[in-house]
Amino acid sequence: MVEPTLMEEKNVLGIAQEVKQRVEDTSKRNLSVHSVEIGGSVAKGTWLTDVVDVDIFVKFDSTISKKSLEDLGVKIGREALAPNESFLRYSEHPYVEGFIDGIRVNIVACYDVAKGSWKSSADRSPYHTSFMKNRFNERLKNEARLLKKFLKMLGLYGAEIKVKGFSGYVCEVLVLKYGSFISVLKAISSLIGGEILSLDDVDEDVAKQFDTQLIILDPVDNRRNLGAAISPENVASFVMASRAFLQSPSILFFKGVPISEMTTKVRKSSILDCISIVIFRHEPRTVDILWGQLHRSVNSLTKQISKAEFNVLRTSVASDEDSTSCFIFLLDSLSLPKSQIKIGPNVNMKDEVSKFLNSNRKWSKLMWVGRDQRIYAMGDRRFLKAEELLCSLLDDTVKGSGVAPGLKRTIESGFEVISGKNIVKATGRRKWLIEALYRVAITDEFNFG
Repeated sequence: MVEPTLMEEKNVLGIAQEVKQRVEDTSKRNLSVHSVEIGGSVAKGTWLTDVVDVDIFVKFDSTISKKSLEDLGVKIGREALAPNESFLRYSEHPYVEGFIDGIRVNIVACYDVAKGSWKSSADRSPYHTSFMKNRFNERLKNEARLLKKFLKMLGLYGAEIKVKGFSGYVCEVLVLKYGSFISVLKAISSLIGGEILSLDDVDEDVAKQFDTQLIILDPVDNRRNLGAAISPENVASFVMASRAFLQSPSILFFKGVPISEMTTKVRKSSILDCISIVIFRHEPRTVDILWGQLHRSVNSLTKQISKAEFNVLRTSVASDEDSTSCFIFLLDSLSLPKSQIKIGPNVNMKDEVSKFLNSNRKWSKLMWVGRDQRIYAMGDRRFLKAEELLCSLLDDTVKGSGVAPGLKRTIESGFEVISGKNIVKATGRRKWLIEALYRVAITDEFNFG
């Protein structure tokens, strides 16, 4: 399930060599290019049969400017992948992504610098490759593959903004530290928070700089915390899934839940009665930018919904990563009582009491002094249904919704708010939406058994 066949390996390595040669041919007249290397999981022999990224690193002279590095890297990448379609992706700086025979190819610019003299985050990557190649044997490679597959099926694999999970390199570091897939799970299952995982002795002064639930020091640069990109929620999910697997090992952890089963469970779930979604279309954009905009927007909308006294329990975002995306809100109730109580200051706070009275006098139907000597006002809510509130927040005449500027205009031009069982119709053949709703509305059997 995780180890490629000889034919698959030959095919992937052949494509990697082909792209490397293309990049070398494209950049051979550029004196600022020192070398071209195959990196990542393909070079280390830890790639999964169903997740193959060929990473090609173009190493530039360290004296050129950051802008020159970015511009030349993109130019070389696009030319090397032509006539195949290519896309710009973003990390610390832009890089080029494309597909050859269905295999994802990333062409990344970095500086050719000595270890520790980093000028960009990508400069470490060739050292990561070399470090692992010198320490991994065939057994460890497949142990790393098992861990990657395990995390992928849990939705925890990948450090990109969409996932905020465990990168391939983090998986390799964990396997190198603990020696096997099972040993990693045993260690993770006992985490209590704030642990520092390192292959070397820990410099306490360095460790004090980090404030994440899980600190994983980069063996190539122990001043870098590999755990910074991992969300606390994903760390906790890894802990729970590790315990569940160790208690009841099953091959199902490596197969995941079929989409047909997800669809059935979502459509039958009573939890839909507490869910509202906002679905909208937009122009294509770089996926990293899109996911950043989606996460920022849903967080801001959640604050506005909470201000209106709806209790938001969970949120999520979903997208086909092309033209349609969705915000998902799980509330304890989609409706609120007509009357609302506002609690004011203590009567001893003269100025504050005056401000409270002036701001609520027209709105309130009743005011009184409570037993706690505070002022109380009762009036009618503006929004009784979550759908109405969301429509108002996203209307083009409303300011302050907090929706990311890159999405605001396209949402204002058209969106749909759907709640309860009506959501079933919206799922249609949208696998991406079913998967997101499944994560929100269905108990994760791989975490809770």
